[in-house]
Amino acid sequence: MRRHSTAGIVLALGCAWLLGTAAAAAAPPPQRAPTDRAAALQTFNGAVQRYASLRARLEEPLPPLDPRRGPWALRVQRYYLASAIRNARHRAVQGDIFLPAVATMLRQDIGNAISGNDIEGLVDDGVDAQLVDLTLNEPIPQWAIRPVPDALVRFLPLLLPEGIEYRLVGGSLILWDTHAEILIDALPGALSWDD
Repeated sequence: MRRHSTAGIVLALGCAWLLGTAAAAAAPPPQRAPTDRAAALQTFNGAVQRYASLRARLEEPLPPLDPRRGPWALRVQRYYLASAIRNARHRAVQGDIFLPAVATMLRQDIGNAISGNDIEGLVDDGVDAQLVDLTLNEPIPQWAIRPVPDALVRFLPLLLPEGIEYRLVGGSLILWDTHAEILIDALPGALSWDD
């Protein structure tokens, strides 16, 4: 009698497993909900705002950036600000702002911007990204940085605080601090459609 009850339990468990497997196979694949984009945008905007608040706090004791003060005074002020940011963000790593969900969203936006368009000039800028050091909180040579073309900017989140801009270095999208002239974060291979 005991043998029949054990066999019945095994049979019942096997049937339940088969039904669960069949239901999972019949279920449609998960799709990206519209709230995923909203959540990624909120995450991105929050991270950018935290950086902007940090910079504003560190910049507060400094005189305002004024080009009339002369290039040497501006250079010293930018150097001091960059050094203060570097100390405050000493644990920053690539992807602190371009988190995985944000990176996915931006790559999709960039893919939408460049699909079907003439992108030869957009992608091939003659800069070998491997020759440029994309170290956070550090400067990048001016010859390596270029503005993001208007055709692409329209597809990117535009709620950037004053003094923070999107730029391109090779195929990488970067966030650039125009006050301290340092790299905030980088999204390598952002213009690569082969990924």
